[in-house]
Amino acid sequence: MAEYLSRAMAFAQDAAKLSVRLSEGLVDNALEFGLDTPGSFYDNAEYKLGQVRTELNSGTEKEKLTAMKRLLACVAKGHDVSEYFADVVKNVATGSLEVRRLVYMYLLRYAEQEQDLALLSVNTFQRDVADTDAVIRAMALRVMSSIRVPAIGTIVVLAVRRLSTDASAHVRRTAAMAVPKLLRLDSALREELEEVVSGMLGEISPLAVGAVVRAFCAVSPQRLACVHTHFRRWCAQLGDADEWGQLELVRLLTAYARTQFAQPDSEGSSSSEQPGNVQLDPDHALLLGAVEPLLNSRNRAVVAGAAAAVCHLAPAAHLSVVARPLVRVMRSSREAAHVVLASILLVAQRRPSVFYPHVRSFFVAAADTPFVRRMKLNVLSELVAPETAPLMVREVAAYTQGSQEDVAVGAVSVLLRCAQHVQESTIDCLQSLLLLSSDVRAAVSAAAMRAVHILLVDGTVRDARPAQMTLYDMLCVVARTLDTCKGDVARAHVISVVGEFAESRFGCQHSLDVLRSSVRAFRDEGEQTRMQILELSTRLSLRVQGEGALADALREHTSFLSKVHAHVFTLARYDVSYEVRDRARSLRGLCPLPGYDDALVEAAPHVLAIASELLGSAESLAAARTRPEPEFTLGSLSLTVGRKMRGYEPLPDWPAQPPQNVDRGPAVVAVASGPQPIAVAGISGRTRADAGYATPRSTADDEDLDAFLDSAEDDATVLKAPFLPPAAVVFEQALESSSDEYSDSDSESEVSGSESVGSNSGSESSGLDSDESGEHDKADKTVEIEKINETKDSETLDADKDAEETSPFIGPPDFEGTSKYWQ
Repeated sequence: MAEYLSRAMAFAQDAAKLSVRLSEGLVDNALEFGLDTPGSFYDNAEYKLGQVRTELNSGTEKEKLTAMKRLLACVAKGHDVSEYFADVVKNVATGSLEVRRLVYMYLLRYAEQEQDLALLSVNTFQRDVADTDAVIRAMALRVMSSIRVPAIGTIVVLAVRRLSTDASAHVRRTAAMAVPKLLRLDSALREELEEVVSGMLGEISPLAVGAVVRAFCAVSPQRLACVHTHFRRWCAQLGDADEWGQLELVRLLTAYARTQFAQPDSEGSSSSEQPGNVQLDPDHALLLGAVEPLLNSRNRAVVAGAAAAVCHLAPAAHLSVVARPLVRVMRSSREAAHVVLASILLVAQRRPSVFYPHVRSFFVAAADTPFVRRMKLNVLSELVAPETAPLMVREVAAYTQGSQEDVAVGAVSVLLRCAQHVQESTIDCLQSLLLLSSDVRAAVSAAAMRAVHILLVDGTVRDARPAQMTLYDMLCVVARTLDTCKGDVARAHVISVVGEFAESRFGCQHSLDVLRSSVRAFRDEGEQTRMQILELSTRLSLRVQGEGALADALREHTSFLSKVHAHVFTLARYDVSYEVRDRARSLRGLCPLPGYDDALVEAAPHVLAIASELLGSAESLAAARTRPEPEFTLGSLSLTVGRKMRGYEPLPDWPAQPPQNVDRGPAVVAVASGPQPIAVAGISGRTRADAGYATPRSTADDEDLDAFLDSAEDDATVLKAPFLPPAAVVFEQALESSSDEYSDSDSESEVSGSESVGSNSGSESSGLDSDESGEHDKADKTVEIEKINETKDSETLDADKDAEETSPFIGPPDFEGTSKYWQ
């Protein structure tokens, strides 16, 4: 049997070796016949490294390409292939663009480790910077700026200065993106880079304007005065820029607006105030009008940046526009929900009414992560209102019975907020919290009793209690929960409530009974409960020597209270917890025991007043529980993590007196009222309103066709001008010129005869006999030409209509699709 197993194992090993050889053979055959795939290089790259050096030094571009693919596949799998750096550098000047791209990628990975060898390729990069191909120029500059060798910093600056005025927008974009890299490489180059960036601020291409703004923010973020002459142009370019360029523009323009415009009346405006009632600077309104369409962007970062700009710049009554986009981003993915919920919470704290229609979107789902669950419950706490409370109370009451403990604790916080802000639901929420105080989960029980404690201390229950229920009855119910509460923190809250309301009717009658029953099980209580028992005993001992109803009630039991007080402090003196021992020692110094510490009483008679002040009252304790939280910029990383991160820069404060008579560039035509364009930058670089199509205005006289068409032409003229990108303007001019030529050629064809007919009428009219003469034949031809032209016009209109109905974007068709109509 053992021999049989050994043979089987040997056979299995031979089969495995054979399969490996077969796979390698298949890969070699695929490479030989040109059937290689990226997956084959990735799977077998490390087995072919022995051939790489030979292939890199070969004379064929195909073998060099294969070698570079294998090297980059090994880099992707985490292998170190820096030993081939010298062989790779030799191929920097290869004629194959594909091989050169792979060489550049390899150099970006290992240039910092092999700085001496990387310097050998700098001369080639300098020659490539002057290449006639824009792609080669951009790639060369990108690699040069990414090689972190301080010795070539000055050379790279010269290349950036030269290419910053290149004819290609792609090259200028690469030059702008190289500026932050150079600044991180050597901060001494800041002055030269500032000069270069200042000359690039006049960029008119939407492709490069975002990179220029990023370079400006990296080099001189505080020089906002340089934005003056470019402000309006950048506002007009927001919709055409690429998505990350839109984000950089929004951030810079937001910081600029906070220093140039007056603060809108966001704090004092009422909930009924309409956005149009707030008077804004025209440039301020221009920026808000340019940013709002970005809320419909497909990029989540752009939506978050636009929402932050609107929240920090717009009046409070105008914040309703950010609610739906933020909710849409929150639903898109878990990662997006993790980030955007922090922004939603901040907006809800400032203007909760904007999210009232979306309350259901913040209900906790089973698939939510713990952070998302916690943030959703925090948002629900901010959205508590009379119109949302009934739905919210039913929902969160179900959360308290769930298996997720953190959700139940958060639901208790929402119930507390409902009880505090909606008087109609206060008693119902209090009853639910009292039931939850007996929950077997210690955290839920503690949170519920803490909420009851707050409601009793801040006076919410006293204001909302029914006529047949007094504060005495409520305190009695709370005191009876000591029989059912099992958690340490929950029992500590009950005893704390009794001590804080010791001056009430309940305290006069039952505070001593609560102290006596608690002291009986002192050793079995938790640490927090034992410390609260010490404080309750100290409070009652202080009240004996004072005045009032409680003092009169306790004087009848002075002897018993003194014995209980001494017994509690004796137990605490030998407690296992050092915190309980320290608390007992400090309280005994403030409130000496009668008969035990008479010397302290005679030496310091003012200690009783100090003790009363330190222990505090219910009102002072309630005020101490509220602490302000730091406020960060909307959409920032510091806001997401809850603390200030390195590199965080807060937005500048609004100016007390905004500057006047500032030249912010040429005026931009105002956008007509109506639906805002939807930003779809990144697909075609245009917005949906770029085409200039408009719905004609309705006229009073529906039968007047001329007036109707005139109104349509006027609307198209108003809407086209501010949105048309350069490509669309050129296209319109081409259409107009083509249509003019077409009409001129038609008029000439009617006069000049068959020769012009053959050149303008298309394939159908080209077969007419031009040799025939006579006035009768010419008339017939003219009639036939007019019929052909009418047929072509109707076919053109039908084709345009079909293309408009089937096109995914509203706008003029491309050149290729319409060239056949204008030939």
